[in-house]
Amino acid sequence: MIKVNVRLRPIVSKINLPTVLKTTILPGDSIESLFIATQVGEIFCVRNGVIDIFLDIRSQILKLGTSSGGYDERGLLGLAFHPEFYYNGLFYLHYSLAGTQGPGALTKPFMPNP
Repeated sequence: MIKVNVRLRPIVSKINLPTVLKTTILPGDSIESLFIATQVGEIFCVRNGVIDIFLDIRSQILKLGTSSGGYDERGLLGLAFHPEFYYNGLFYLHYSLAGTQGPGALTKPFMPNP
């Protein structure tokens, strides 16, 4: 058996309720970025150690914690990048739409800006 030393190193802090971690290369860019989606509707982009908001749809998401006890399995729960994301900028979200009991969709296209 080979012994391997492993260490954990934090790369971000103070991000509440993360639901998805993905990496991809933004259109027109050359380095891979980390994307962190949160249950409340924010998507953060981490590039070169800098954290920026990639997309904020908190106003479109069902207000969390209003059901009994504050526990909720709704919100922004899924993020997937199109296989050709680098060329077309398309990505997909799965979230609970405010004012409904069902899933939501962005009402207009969002173009990422590296």
